[in-house]
Amino acid sequence: MNLLEKMNAEEFKKLLEYKEKYPTIGKDLIKALTDKTVVIHLTVDECINLSQALGFSWAGLFNQVFDAFKSKP
Repeated sequence: MNLLEKMNAEEFKKLLEYKEKYPTIGKDLIKALTDKTVVIHLTVDECINLSQALGFSWAGLFNQVFDAFKSKP
């Protein structure tokens, strides 16, 4: 079962609405969710776009990773 098939109805509806608003990104997200069966296989870009589509903040997920590569004074 792929990720799109595992997605619950409420989030799937949000994804379809997002695809209407942003067709290219939405199409790419649907392809990724169709091709992959495990969430960990999503790229960072796919996770960020998916979180935008579903309406939750991605910042907390990745800020600590990004901060690891910032120069410190």
